[in-house]
Amino acid sequence: MGDRADAQRRVYLDNAATTRISNAAFAAMEPYLRGGFGNPSSLYAEARMARAAVEQARAGIAALIGADPHEVYFTSCGTESNNWAIKGCMHAQARTKGRKGRFVTTAFEHPAVLNSARTLHEDGFDVAYVPVGETGFVDERAFAEALGHGADLASAMLANNEVGTIQPVARLARAAHAADARFHCDAVQAFGHIPVDVRDLDVDYLSVSGHKFHGPKGVGFLYARDGAPLEPLMDGGRQERGLRGGTENVAGIVGMAAAAEEACTNMAEDARRIARLRNELQRRILEEISGTCINGAEPRVPGTLDISFEGVDSASLVELLDERGVCASGGSACASREGEPSHVLTALGLSTERAQGALRFSLSDETSEADIDQTLRILKSCIDQLRNFGLIDIARFRS
Repeated sequence: MGDRADAQRRVYLDNAATTRISNAAFAAMEPYLRGGFGNPSSLYAEARMARAAVEQARAGIAALIGADPHEVYFTSCGTESNNWAIKGCMHAQARTKGRKGRFVTTAFEHPAVLNSARTLHEDGFDVAYVPVGETGFVDERAFAEALGHGADLASAMLANNEVGTIQPVARLARAAHAADARFHCDAVQAFGHIPVDVRDLDVDYLSVSGHKFHGPKGVGFLYARDGAPLEPLMDGGRQERGLRGGTENVAGIVGMAAAAEEACTNMAEDARRIARLRNELQRRILEEISGTCINGAEPRVPGTLDISFEGVDSASLVELLDERGVCASGGSACASREGEPSHVLTALGLSTERAQGALRFSLSDETSEADIDQTLRILKSCIDQLRNFGLIDIARFRS
């Protein structure tokens, strides 16, 4: 009776992939979806209303990260922000210096960064990938050594999108600046969950995506320090100080700003409660399910738990959990359909078996004690079923 009753109420534990839009964000957006639909680049009253809303959102977000409003540029997502910072900086410096320079990043960045690095390499730039240790942190000595070869830009994420480890970005940025390189930080998994201040972190560029903290999908922002080299990623009009063409997503921008304000205001209280629930889930899994191990050490963002189950394929486990009402992930949502072991866990040096048996739970302020209890009951049942069937793939088993 337990699993059948539980299935009537679904438990969502994949907030690192995306979050439900908050009531505050939705309410802020609604006026600009119908009544205040003017194009911010036009001159009449409806347009001026939209322009004022965009600039108010810009000022609000800038205040939250310790920036000046003119250093905040609105984008469509974290992927665009990462691409723009990396390619825009490297190409701007290549034009100024008359040479294609060196880009340094880590081996377990988000695909938006790693694929940008690959594109730079294909275009003739020098690219270096710094290793990470088994506990999920950048090798700072190797990072400094890579910078010592004349780097122009370095990039490291603040919080890893799979294991949740919080990187020593301020130290990495200081090392980059000491080597006369600019520094970019992918803060997509961090903003709204831990404090993010661009002055304290000493970064030149910082990427954020709205849907990771209860804002809408399809909107993000890039912080670019005043004077940091940056070329447009695409050609267009004169929006965003002439650097990012395209009519602004007014409703999305306003909604993201409202979600950001709410997340940052409630951050300390939410983080304590979310971390307590995450730790409870972790403790009970380790105590109640044999053959389990945690991936990534502390410090981690409050809601992320990546854990491997011996003798279990995570893709089959995700599917079985879904059938019984629990949403979790086999890794990053951007790579979970590829069927290959997580590049993050591979970069940590974990075995293929351990990587393929890894499941990521990511909690939010909406997660409850009842969600943890329900998840444990269903998870134990699913693990037992998969292990008892001798690792038979669920799809083949059904056929």
